[in-house]
Amino acid sequence: MIPLIEENKEVDDGVDYKKVFKSCFVDLSKKIQHPETLISIGTDGKGFPIPVFTAGEFSCTVAPSKTKKSFLKSLFSAAFIGGNTNTYTSHILGHRKGDNYVLDIDTEQGEYYAQRTFQRTMTLCGEPYKNYLPVYTRKLTNLERVKLTDWLLYKSEYKGKIKLVLIDGIADYVEDANNLLMSNEIAHYLLKWTDELKIHVHTIIHKTWGADKATGHLGSAVTKKAESLIFIDPLIDSNNKIYNFNTVKVRCGVSRGKMFEPFFLSVNMDGLPFTHTDEEDNIFSLNISNENTIIDFESEPATIKAASISEAFPPNPESTKPDVGF
Repeated sequence: MIPLIEENKEVDDGVDYKKVFKSCFVDLSKKIQHPETLISIGTDGKGFPIPVFTAGEFSCTVAPSKTKKSFLKSLFSAAFIGGNTNTYTSHILGHRKGDNYVLDIDTEQGEYYAQRTFQRTMTLCGEPYKNYLPVYTRKLTNLERVKLTDWLLYKSEYKGKIKLVLIDGIADYVEDANNLLMSNEIAHYLLKWTDELKIHVHTIIHKTWGADKATGHLGSAVTKKAESLIFIDPLIDSNNKIYNFNTVKVRCGVSRGKMFEPFFLSVNMDGLPFTHTDEEDNIFSLNISNENTIIDFESEPATIKAASISEAFPPNPESTKPDVGF
């Protein structure tokens, strides 16, 4: 509990607030560069990439359970690394500079399934990337996950080398997603890590069916401060029933920059995700083989709905050429 400051009573908590003020002061005469773009999705009207993941910020994929969130995460991590990922998506483009490290954290799956998910990223790239750090944390407590992430970023041999962090899912970083103090604390960590280290953290969080609100106080605390919110919607018919279990719609919910156009994500016969613009496309046009056909799964339908939102400032025209070499 923060104590109230009594009138005319000097409070000394040992903090040098002159130093704090100096670190927070914004010099209006200084030219501040547009933050480095790590991942863009689509292009604007002038053909420039639309920044969605930038250095110094964090973003969230917000979606109901079992809607291919981990497949989209695989495309994000693979796109940043480069390699053959553009074979599977023309929408998601990585802008990696040099040998940046990617820290990919799974909180839910056991080692076997986590490995399969991480291997999918390498398969999309086409060959192993030596600076990819796959970590499964199912056996850790919530606090241990936070401390491990903090240690990796600030104290490990990878300090200063990690540029992109993916966390699936952020709810496992708190003991209670409906605890306001815990939720605000983990949101603070996301802001601290990204601002101090100039990295990007992408998180995954659940939302309730039929609404665009991420679950719990954690959902509110995290999504309010995110640079970009990416929503995944199942495909539903006029009776609010899912009619295609292998394809989902990906759209921009909120962004501090420009909004990217919605697109579709499907999974091919090899279990690899690919994106396309037409819901009816059974074969992706960008050098994808005939194996990339949409699969029809038989499953019980669920009742859901959908929604959308707005836009803001322009991308950096200088960040058009990604470095995709290994």
